[in-house]
Amino acid sequence: MTKVSDAFATFKSRLELTQTEKDDASRRQKDVRATVQEAFHVDHDFLTGSYGRHTKTKPLKDIDIFVCLGSKEDHRRKAHPKAVLDDLETCLVDAYGRGQVERDRRCVTVWFEKRHQTQHEEGKVVSLDVVPAFQSGSDYEIPDEDLGKWIKTNPATHNDLTTAKNKTLSGNWVPLVKMLKSWNRANGKPIQPSFLVEVMALDLVDGPFNSFPDEARRFFAAAAASIDDTWSDPARLGPPVSDEMTAAKCAVARQTLRDAEMAATRAYRAEAQGSETEAVRIWKGVFGDFFPAA
Repeated sequence: MTKVSDAFATFKSRLELTQTEKDDASRRQKDVRATVQEAFHVDHDFLTGSYGRHTKTKPLKDIDIFVCLGSKEDHRRKAHPKAVLDDLETCLVDAYGRGQVERDRRCVTVWFEKRHQTQHEEGKVVSLDVVPAFQSGSDYEIPDEDLGKWIKTNPATHNDLTTAKNKTLSGNWVPLVKMLKSWNRANGKPIQPSFLVEVMALDLVDGPFNSFPDEARRFFAAAAASIDDTWSDPARLGPPVSDEMTAAKCAVARQTLRDAEMAATRAYRAEAQGSETEAVRIWKGVFGDFFPAA
């Protein structure tokens, strides 16, 4: 292997979850689920989001717990979504403290201290997002405080799409998405939410898959050209995933993507000229701390 391919192999490995992280995430999410079950009538709950789709990056943050409320809570779906989020927030504040709980438009987040940390890329189970929901046929409805209504979603559809895409690209799509999300986080999250990176990659990354450096460079270029587009919910149920991307945010994201594509091109040229150490140095500047040093 070349230095560049070695570096990307190490990067890929560093983004994989360790057993410590999996165990810590399991313990924490079980505690949070039990807390919610004591305060609400819960029909069933499950892990979803990027953790469930295996596209979660490190440090472990915003692991989604989908809480499907039972029949005794049906009155809540007739009320403004703010009400159920208010009650969920109160429940979690009582259990974990005001300083460890935050509100978002569709969920309530519980923050934790870092435990069992063994090295920079391990042991960082940072937060869990609790998403209240109601079953609606084969789909679900979740609250959206910003829109002031309950919106439909289907985590199973998202899972099926990512699984199929990853299989089509011989298992390379998931690790590439982790790399791209790591880039997004290292550069101040110009693309929001991080799920949007995944949604864009479903459309912009096609076979045949060449190599991680080449596919990353291609994504940066294609994403820069299409960041202003409306990116729909893959399940075609809820509002666009890109609805947080204002014109100003799109302008910042487009420039950040162009900068990444230009840096990737410099790295490609350095490698072609035999300066692999320089290429690795450039790639580290693109992807940040989890990418190995030259």
